Amino acid sequence: MQEGRSQKNLGLTKETNADAAILKLKSEGFSFREISKHLGKSLGSVTGRYYRLKGVRHPSQIMRDEELKKNRKLRRTTREKEKSMAAIQAAIELRRGVKLSVAIGKARTAGASFEMIGACCGVSKQALHKRWRQQCYETRAAAPRDR
Repeated sequence: MQEGRSQKNLGLTKETNADAAILKLKSEGFSFREISKHLGKSLGSVTGRYYRLKGVRHPSQIMRDEELKKNRKLRRTTREKEKSMAAIQAAIELRRGVKLSVAIGKARTAGASFEMIGACCGVSKQALHKRWRQQCYETRAAAPRDR
């Protein structure tokens, strides 16, 4: 039992052997081209793997990551603004006399939460949800059923 356990823990995979070979050959002064020929791998895969193992990041990768992060933040901000605008629009529609279930339904479809809509209307999310739920049930009960 002990023997089987040690073999699992010490069993090296093909990838770790290749990684060790890349690091060893590079430390011995071989070029990436020589290493790729020796291992039978492409030059790009050996070069990329070496730099990933060493934790080296190129300026182009750093800039791309920064750009992705900036775009994600911009999309997140845009979504939050859209949700906020939907909540504000629901509050405006409710003051104009639009049916509660319609105004809340539009805002919820646009992604606004009951908390956001309630804040715009000046009520708690629980009170808003209670009124919305009651009106939805009343609407369903009043609607004729097709069978």
